[in-house]
Amino acid sequence: MSIQRISIMGCGWLGFALAGRLTDKGHFVRGSTTTKDKIPLLEQAGIEPYYIVLNPTPEGDDLNSFFDVDTVIINIPPPRVSDRPAFMKQQARELVSHINASRTQRVVMVSSTGIYPSRDQEAFESDDHEPETENGHGLLAMESTLQNELQARVAVIRMAGLFGPERKPGRFLAGRNVSGNGEEPVNMIHLEDATGVLAALVEQKELTGVFNACASEHPSRKQFFQTAAKLSGLEPPVFEGSDPRPWKKINSRKIRQEVGYLFVFDDPLQGLLHC
Repeated sequence: MSIQRISIMGCGWLGFALAGRLTDKGHFVRGSTTTKDKIPLLEQAGIEPYYIVLNPTPEGDDLNSFFDVDTVIINIPPPRVSDRPAFMKQQARELVSHINASRTQRVVMVSSTGIYPSRDQEAFESDDHEPETENGHGLLAMESTLQNELQARVAVIRMAGLFGPERKPGRFLAGRNVSGNGEEPVNMIHLEDATGVLAALVEQKELTGVFNACASEHPSRKQFFQTAAKLSGLEPPVFEGSDPRPWKKINSRKIRQEVGYLFVFDDPLQGLLHC
């Protein structure tokens, strides 16, 4: 493993945990935040902090320095703006401009399996994409722009539903009456595996393309969220319908074969015990 200089655009819940994992492995890590109060927290964790807002033009600390690295990880959530796809496409173009002018050789974008429609099917990276939400359209626009316009090698990792410490799914539906019978499969990934698979992908610098990241087991929505609520000491949700809601089952075989990462919590029900 060669030591890299890495910048993470977006040190939120996932980005901060990933930065910690990469620094523990000996990499030099810079991390951006949109909250100035978080800068001391990044410093204490051994991350060189930057205040950067992508609005959609990057604004804040020394951008030339931030992008003066081997690898840039883009981990920014869809913004709460009107015409999200157009805004996110412009965000991507602004990033392309800065990255192409830098020494960066590799870009890894954290995307979402939310871009796949729910049509009672298994979802693969090679599928045609017809997102059903503004967020999905925005993420797909950002993916395409980065892949088409960056000079650096690009890898996109589409994360399933994230959960783990400080993001306990037991509270998501607790005590609610929920439509459908809850028998549709869920697509989840524990924080331990989300950071693990990202770190493994970052270190395999030759890999490009799109990868799904998801636990291989897909318990029913009812089983997962009722179990999560009980483990958190909350009232479990009640599923009222007679039929399942439209669903998709994320296939993550490609990332397992090409990256070789072994999931710690391949059964989300086991992952619930480690939240």
